[in-house]
Amino acid sequence: MHDPGLDDLPAAETVTVSTEVELHDTATDGRGVGRLPGGKVVFVEGGIGGEWVTVRLERETRTLAEGSLESVLKRSEMRQDPPCPQAARCGGCQLQHVTPQGQLTLKRQWLIQTLRRVGGWSPEQVDLAARLIRCHQGSPLNYRVRARWHFDGETLGFFARRSHQVISSEPCLLLTRPLEDTHSKLLAQLKADELSRLYRKAGLVDLQFEATLLRNQAVVLSLSALVCRRRKEEPELRKKLQLLVKEWNGAQVDSEGFADVAHPERDPFMVSARVFVQPHSEALPLYRAEILDQLQQLLRQPAFSSLDEKAEWTAWDLYCGAGALSDLPELAAGAGHKVTTWSVDGEASAITALQLNYPALAAHAEVGEVREFIRAKIDDRELPDILICDPPRDGIGLPAARSLSRILADRRAPTALIWMACDHASLARDLKPFLDAGFSLHSMALFDCFTYTTHAETVALLGCSGRTK
Repeated sequence: MHDPGLDDLPAAETVTVSTEVELHDTATDGRGVGRLPGGKVVFVEGGIGGEWVTVRLERETRTLAEGSLESVLKRSEMRQDPPCPQAARCGGCQLQHVTPQGQLTLKRQWLIQTLRRVGGWSPEQVDLAARLIRCHQGSPLNYRVRARWHFDGETLGFFARRSHQVISSEPCLLLTRPLEDTHSKLLAQLKADELSRLYRKAGLVDLQFEATLLRNQAVVLSLSALVCRRRKEEPELRKKLQLLVKEWNGAQVDSEGFADVAHPERDPFMVSARVFVQPHSEALPLYRAEILDQLQQLLRQPAFSSLDEKAEWTAWDLYCGAGALSDLPELAAGAGHKVTTWSVDGEASAITALQLNYPALAAHAEVGEVREFIRAKIDDRELPDILICDPPRDGIGLPAARSLSRILADRRAPTALIWMACDHASLARDLKPFLDAGFSLHSMALFDCFTYTTHAETVALLGCSGRTK
């Protein structure tokens, strides 16, 4: 169920009233949803759909109310005692009160609801997706190999729930041990006298670091944001912080800014600070195994028999990053087929990393805007037999999806489509044009590799036999 953020709510009066409520749903931000006696919708922090609870109302408008959980009168089977002592305050996890299996159930429900409500999928399309969804879940604790910390001059950690107040991330049950150790060491360095003087001088508002675990278990840092009230004093502070990062990283980062992270089949696998790394240590092996298995099954279908007769195939890898999935079309094609892969990403460092990781595959890699790449290839009629698309959170956009789906469905050849998304809404919107153009949904898998948060990743495989006449 969609729920508005605080910024979407009209002016509200502060209330402190307790009342009993039956929760009929769990919103996609992890709050329980019910109705007050007068019928007004209420969002309850810490509630779960199916429960009877006592709610302390805290904000109320003409149409909505918000409250916090006081007591549970009827308990959901999904409920557990939060394993983390920071659960009530930290904004990093929204589902500490839900069992791991319960989280998987909720995320599957949210995906199905979003296909229908946001994507406008037909009942038949939604029913098929619901039957096909395969669910995978990574280890629920000590899984994060990447973290983003905020620092306010005193505390290093995460934002508190619904706030920009920084609370310590120590201890954090989701981080790997090397990241936990890094937090303590980094905090000590950030609180050095010289830096503290510069924070005061520049009026530090927010300092953000990203920490990434490498293959050899070392942790490297990157300075991702710096916000100060006195901008003229900011350069001196930034210079000192960049020096801290450089000294911390040492030889773990090469002269071009690249470092070696774990990859299930490539050693080394180089990325830069500007290339996304999956935060769960088990995510990439899970994604690759699912995609390769389902793609091989799809290519064996009778509709793809004409493709099997071709010696040379073409693949597109859109938003390719450092190439975490770039070799999958070649692996799925197997012996006897040469695959030429066109890879594109908006980050120059991503293409450089791809060239380091897959020199042969990167021969047709380019830095560019993906939508412009699609338009150019459509104009030149250079279309893919296999297309991988792993767009950012807001997706590829309806105009690009519509034009691409029409041209691929109209070609006289089959097309296999692999679509990854970290946002249910963009996935639902982007895939609808392909389904309407004649693509068939072959498989859908939901990966809960963000356990105890509301996030999930989805992989869908679609196929189209193309125009026969």
